[in-house]
Amino acid sequence: MVEPIKRVGIIVHPSRLEAMVLAQEVQEWLLERGIEVSFDEATAQKQNLVAFDTDAASLSSLDFMITLGGDGTILTAARRVAPYNIPILGVHLGKFGFIAEAHPDEIYSSLERVLRHEIAIEERLMIQAEIWRNGEQIACRYGLNEVMVKSGMSHLVNLKTRLGGTPFATYPADGVVVATPTGSTAYALSAGGPIVMPTVQALLMVPICPHTLNARPLLLPSTEEIEIEIESDGSDLLFAIDGIDPLMLQSHDQIRIHRSEYITRLFVFAPGTFYRKVHSRYLYGERLNEWGR
Repeated sequence: MVEPIKRVGIIVHPSRLEAMVLAQEVQEWLLERGIEVSFDEATAQKQNLVAFDTDAASLSSLDFMITLGGDGTILTAARRVAPYNIPILGVHLGKFGFIAEAHPDEIYSSLERVLRHEIAIEERLMIQAEIWRNGEQIACRYGLNEVMVKSGMSHLVNLKTRLGGTPFATYPADGVVVATPTGSTAYALSAGGPIVMPTVQALLMVPICPHTLNARPLLLPSTEEIEIEIESDGSDLLFAIDGIDPLMLQSHDQIRIHRSEYITRLFVFAPGTFYRKVHSRYLYGERLNEWGR
């Protein structure tokens, strides 16, 4: 027998007024059905609401998480709840999002389906990276979209890579992106990488503005470990996962990248949604010179 939904968390985009208003309406709707509701700390403080604690016991007691915002809000939620296998219902209030499934106009019908356990959950691969300096690990982070190593001032740097422990190539470039399939439609796509179906088990390595004609994006098995060493001056080189909390790198730092032990679990409403998003967001396959006639 499936357990009834009892506790729900909500994470709200911090600067979108419509998200804040919708959050309070969703709270009332859930409370009317006997479901406990708690919010991220920033939202709770602004609106005098109940906040969920970020400790393991509190987070693991949630049945699912709702995000009200864009893909960035989902990325924030993923880092918080992935260790506890909590599924996420993303409500799309952003401008271009690929990850969020529910539209605000349909949020209550979507919630009804979730409460009746009539909606599928899709598992998304996550990525992890450790930074090593002088033989010591100084950072370890994970996320849903990508690892980014990039010159802050677009200075050309040499990035030595190893795949599966084997020397591979040294890129003279502005940087490199290592993305999950979910992240293939984000920074990796802007850097010239391919679009990858989110459920594919793979990692994508894309050099950023390489100063060579012989550097192409690589699609690698999800079991592969990618190692990047800063071979030249890294004085303005940045490291970040999902664009959060960037760290400054130094020459000879090593970044070891691999799939995370965690996964992000997302509610999905219908097969083929991703393909429809690719078509509508990018006008994929359309002859743009015919538009406006």
